[in-house]
This record gives sequence, C-alpha cells and structure tokens, in this order.
Amino acid sequence: MKSYQLRIAQVFRVEREMVVAVEAADLQAAIDLQSESDAPAFDDPSWRSTWSLESEEVSSAQRPSRSL
Repeated sequence: MKSYQLRIAQVFRVEREMVVAVEAADLQAAIDLQSESDAPAFDDPSWRSTWSLESEEVSSAQRPSRSL
C-alpha cells in the first residue's frame, strides 16, 4: 500500500462568556456601562469557552501541479 499526505481542516465555533459585577443605578444602566467599556482581558481566567465543531474537510495535502 502507498502512503498519502492528507490535510484535515476543522472549523470551530467558540462562544466565550463570563459574569462581571458592574455598579450602576439599575440593570439597564449596568448593561449600557459595560457595553460602552472594553471587555475583560482575553486571557482573564474568568472566561469560560464552549467549542463546537462546525465542519471538517479532508483533502490532499499536495498542491496540484500547474501546467505552463
């Protein structure tokens, strides 16, 4: 049997969420304040991520040769 080089490409959807405390006059004001502010740092350990595989494709890893 012969060995073939294959490329596997996976596309994921990642949803990240965290709970933060915002001091404000009411809930809508807190939402507005956070919407206008930067989100916490990307590497903040409070973030929780959920990954889901959207698609997977297998193809040849070899580029087709071009004819000149």
